[in-house]
Amino acid sequence: MKRPAVRRRKPRSLLRSLLDGGVFVVVLAMVLFAVRQAGWLETQSGDFIAVDGDSLRKGNQDYRLHAIDAPELHQMCEDGSGATYPCGRQAQAALRRLVSSGSVTCRVIENDRYGRLVAICRAGKIDINDEMVRQGWALAYRQHGLDYIGAEAEAKAGRRGIWQGRFEMPEDWRAGHRARTGSMSAGTDRNEPD
Repeated sequence: MKRPAVRRRKPRSLLRSLLDGGVFVVVLAMVLFAVRQAGWLETQSGDFIAVDGDSLRKGNQDYRLHAIDAPELHQMCEDGSGATYPCGRQAQAALRRLVSSGSVTCRVIENDRYGRLVAICRAGKIDINDEMVRQGWALAYRQHGLDYIGAEAEAKAGRRGIWQGRFEMPEDWRAGHRARTGSMSAGTDRNEPD
């Protein structure tokens, strides 16, 4: 009996192989991005220090708190009677208190353009990002997420933190400061949210 003829496949062209490899790399990058966005990749815990009202540091690594924006460290605000006070320093103090209130764990979401890890952090059961907004020492940073709009409305209604008087939006303060000085102060530039 005669064996059926085996059809031989044509070898893949180099172009086709490169195209298949490129598709694989793109799909893999998309999967890794989705996994990282879901927070399944990195969790950091340990001793953190408050750099300002929306940034932490652990060792040599800086962390930007996701979807919040606090007054800059040298920013001044007005209280309910019109007196100025260092709201940026008070925001830093509020974050320092939260960080020292329990074991801190940060779930990393992404890296920003300054090399910081953007994260949602917890001190024990307290969501630090949410609590900073709820206390009125940070704003819901809508360009980066809508997570804390309810906490901001609560702080504003309760006239807590910077909501007790008048203040310049932190992003406006940064833009004005850059315009006046030509750049951010030394060491502050990496603390910008964008």
